[in-house]
Amino acid sequence: MWMEDGTVAAPRAPWRRTLIDFRVPISATLMIVALAALFVLTSQSGASIATYLLAAIMFAGAARWRGLLLDWGLLLVVALLLYMALTSLWSTPWDGRGALGQLVRAVLVFAFVVSIAECMQVDWFRRRMAVALAIVGALAALAAIAAFIVLAPEDERLNGLGQLDTHVTAAMVYAVAGLAGLAWLLEAPRAGAARWWVGGAVAVLAAAIAFTSSRNAMAGGAFAIACLVLSHRVASVRRFLAAALACAALLGGALALAYVAVPGADALILPRGDSFRPGIWAHYWRRLAEDGLWFGLGVLTDDDAVVAGWPVQHPHSLYLAVAWQGGLAALALTMAVVAMTLRTLLRHYDEATSKLALAIWALALPAYLLDGYELLDKIGWTWLLFWLPVAIGLGLRGRQALADARRFGVDRSIRRPTRP
Repeated sequence: MWMEDGTVAAPRAPWRRTLIDFRVPISATLMIVALAALFVLTSQSGASIATYLLAAIMFAGAARWRGLLLDWGLLLVVALLLYMALTSLWSTPWDGRGALGQLVRAVLVFAFVVSIAECMQVDWFRRRMAVALAIVGALAALAAIAAFIVLAPEDERLNGLGQLDTHVTAAMVYAVAGLAGLAWLLEAPRAGAARWWVGGAVAVLAAAIAFTSSRNAMAGGAFAIACLVLSHRVASVRRFLAAALACAALLGGALALAYVAVPGADALILPRGDSFRPGIWAHYWRRLAEDGLWFGLGVLTDDDAVVAGWPVQHPHSLYLAVAWQGGLAALALTMAVVAMTLRTLLRHYDEATSKLALAIWALALPAYLLDGYELLDKIGWTWLLFWLPVAIGLGLRGRQALADARRFGVDRSIRRPTRP
């Protein structure tokens, strides 16, 4: 086959041609299947089957995304993933199988990030990703609401199905799905009957969040919705940042004032008080400062504790958990990834996917102060709340590198022979 640059492409094997032509649709489908499994399968290993296939597809098509390896943003992500996996080497006690498992988790997260970044280059994926996430999330939320009504749990709080088996994880993941649906509605104001379906999905997700009674998700969701709406109404990045900071100040100030000044508001805003958070944080920080401040205690080190007579399974703060596992070095790498991603999203502020990613982090980054414990994990809520915005940022950063790889990275060409 003659090419425009005067070369002739070497023939491809049929299986390779099929893999190349359909790899992005296959990757996109596997991602939807994996996310759907997150909503309904209780086994994390079962939900991860699709992510193993996704990783295989991604590595088989390395020629299509290898240009990203020249991007320092992706290299920063790789450094964070590898370092978190390597902390298993100084975990106590040493567990070789566990260390291998952490390395596998790092590979799966890397495959997810690269696959999203590559799929971001396809228009239909950008348009449909938000709708698919909203519809899948709404169906799972509807089933969880039905189970909540029928079973009537004693604590009167909705827990999700599948891996969303606590009210906190369910509320946060439903909030991300709701933001995706709202983002699509803001981007496509004249979508006809589809608007009613997506609008209904957003309403179901909002009801599910209310039934969880998660104050973290409610407050964070309100701020994220404000940021999403502002991003579609305010053209200037500086004005958006100023308005978002003003919203955060108003929301925080109103809650603080009501908590202090309005009788009965404290029980409504924080029905369980501080949930022992200060004591939990003090316990973990004390041990971290004593035994592994700079490089952490290792990702496999047992972090169970007893605080005020209550068993605690993790630090209840993603940032403190990262420091516990990898020390200040891991925390610095995490903050560098966050800064890189935010800078990229703001540079591409005009794009709808960037606005959605900013809204997700408006929810997640403050919420992670109070919850979260595993940055490096198989598919779970951290993939949606943390790694999805990172992947979107890398897709925006690496657009030209991926475009060049699609044109020149697959076909092995030879110069056209001179004609007599």
